[in-house]
Amino acid sequence: MKRTGEMILGMIGVVITFLVSLFVLFMVIGLQQADVPQLTNIIEQELANDPNVQGQEAEEFSALVLNVMSTAGWGLLAVHAIGLVLGIIALVKLNRNAKTAGILFLIAGGELLLLTVGFSFVYAALFIIAGVMCLARKPPVQPEGSADPDN
Repeated sequence: MKRTGEMILGMIGVVITFLVSLFVLFMVIGLQQADVPQLTNIIEQELANDPNVQGQEAEEFSALVLNVMSTAGWGLLAVHAIGLVLGIIALVKLNRNAKTAGILFLIAGGELLLLTVGFSFVYAALFIIAGVMCLARKPPVQPEGSADPDN
């Protein structure tokens, strides 16, 4: 049975996931190589405009923001890498075992959707749709004694 729809949806999902992974990687590396004192000063200046924030709180908050952004960036990259690997494995398994590929597509889409808090909605939806199509579409039933459908 041809699985062209699932293959196209899976390929588009894999390509988009790969591109987003590259973007996240460059953002994380760029953040780590950025001029940290300059970023800290920018954040502190913005917080200084708020009359409710003390000077010491602004310094602590700016350090916390930079630390969280770096950690979250690496976590986001790991989530996309896992989704990318699962998507590629599902594409490879698609023609041999559609049920396994469907489960892998669903896991990849669900993982991307949940762990990125919905930011990956478009390509996660592509994986989920491909997974449902793999599980829902059944090969046509051949009557007994009929010729091979591939010939």
